[in-house]
Order: sequence, then C-alpha cells, then structure tokens
Amino acid sequence: MGSISEFIERNFRHFNAAVLKDAAEAYIAHLDRGGKMMITLAGAMSTAELGVSLAEMIRRDKVHAITCTGANMEEDLFNLVARSKYAKSATRAGAAAAAPQSRH
Repeated sequence: MGSISEFIERNFRHFNAAVLKDAAEAYIAHLDRGGKMMITLAGAMSTAELGVSLAEMIRRDKVHAITCTGANMEEDLFNLVARSKYAKSATRAGAAAAAPQSRH
C-alpha cells in the first residue's frame, strides 16, 4: 500500500472522510474485478490542469472513458495523453507569438 493509501487508512475514519475512504476502496475493488470507469466533467480542465491527473489515470488503466463539456479539453488532456502526436495549429501558434508580453 502506498503512502497516500496508508494516510487515508490511518486518518480518514469519520463522517465524509470515512465515506471518501469507502468510495476509494469500492473503486479499487471495481477495477480489480475487471470493471471499467467513466468520469464525467464540466467546465474548463486546463485551469486546474486536470489533464495531468487524468492522463496518468488513463495510462495506468484506471479511467476508460471521459464525458466532458469539451471546454479546453484538446489543449490539456489530448496534449498530455498523445503529446508526441499533438500539433498546434499555425494560427494558434501565431496568435501566441503576437500576444503582448507581460511586464511583470
């Protein structure tokens, strides 16, 4: 068991924390039985960089499908999952180069 799992096992014993622990254990058991997981998201993912976590979960076969509103999904998730095959359009690259630079 990893250090995060050990921390949760030791400390998440009451109320919502205990429910989170139960949900995590059910998720692991579901995957161990060969089950598949779909995550549903709404809103921009790039702001919180959710693609960083989701890409790793996909690579480790922990997430099998995602439904999403699509806001910024191509910029974050697809870039992280298929970085070597991801290409930015010339229009987007040109717009970024033409943007004013910050004076901070």
